[in-house]
Amino acid sequence: MASQPAFRQPELVALTSLRGIAAIFVLSHHFMLVLLEKLARFIPSHLFIKSYLWVDLFFLLSGFVLAYVYQSRFANGIAGKTYRNFMWARFARVYPVHILMLSLFVAFELLQWWLLAVHSPGSEHLETPFTGSETPLTLASNLLLLQTLHWTSYWNQPAWSISAEWLVYFTVPWLIHRFYHQGGIVMVAAAAGVFITLASIEHHFGNLGLEFAGWPSLLRCFGECILGVIAFQCYHRGYWKKIASGDWALPVLLFNFLLLALPLPGFLSVAGFFWLVLCAARIPQSGGYWLTWPPLVYLGRISFAVYMVHWLVMDILRVGSLYFTGIPFRQHLGLLDEVGVFAAATLLSLCLAAVLYHCVEQPLRNWLLRRRE
Repeated sequence: MASQPAFRQPELVALTSLRGIAAIFVLSHHFMLVLLEKLARFIPSHLFIKSYLWVDLFFLLSGFVLAYVYQSRFANGIAGKTYRNFMWARFARVYPVHILMLSLFVAFELLQWWLLAVHSPGSEHLETPFTGSETPLTLASNLLLLQTLHWTSYWNQPAWSISAEWLVYFTVPWLIHRFYHQGGIVMVAAAAGVFITLASIEHHFGNLGLEFAGWPSLLRCFGECILGVIAFQCYHRGYWKKIASGDWALPVLLFNFLLLALPLPGFLSVAGFFWLVLCAARIPQSGGYWLTWPPLVYLGRISFAVYMVHWLVMDILRVGSLYFTGIPFRQHLGLLDEVGVFAAATLLSLCLAAVLYHCVEQPLRNWLLRRRE
């Protein structure tokens, strides 16, 4: 993450693995609820219905990891140059993949517009391009990473959370600085304030963001980033080692699955994720822990690309079905067919994400960071 190698911390690979797990569950949530409804109904729990909440783990991890990497730079003050370097590193982290995927969505919309313009057989089944949430105006907000300030202005729908994180990044150095100097009572009070806010949002809207964005989702991201910074302070100061050690990581992950599977409020899962992050951060780099398994760590490394590419895969399947058959995708398939489509679409998303990670995300990020040195 850092643009100055002298400050680099060793990677907490178990947290990287958690990102991969979260990305797969978000992908599964979208595939099942948008395309594969028979499969979603077949699974007798709320696990995948509520798996949109794994985005909350992303927000928590961002706060934790940024505090872990940047505390030495912001603990005693926020210098202008250091702050600019921080924001440049954040830009280099998210924007190259975001702008490429946005370009692909625009190209896909242009393809549909062309098919309609030439009256291609099957085009009569397509929705009118550049309408709804995909207009030139919303394209501008997506280009500027401001789409989370709207309610339905997404081209690449999962990127709403990237917009929210980008806006919250501007505050993170101050969060790191403030909580470095605070005692346990202040941190408990701040955490309580976050959970009260999340519970209030959920009570008013019915969930934590399944069908809306706008200012509630920005508050959600900001609050959970605060929780991540607090979790780092607990890790840094050695709090709660007996109940949040590396040995607890697997039981706590299973506990989080249970919270998601049951019809419980979503903000309880955020508390479960807080516990999980603290346990995973304390896993040693070696020692045979399952969260340090190399394939799982690699999944975590490509997780951002997985998160950003899978909606395009789903969009192509959805629009392609309408174009070639005139029938919505979900009406074509039986339950076993949906299982096969789910496996194939997931594998395709992972392969595309690996290409995106190695050919776009890493090279452009490194190039942008070198430009700042």
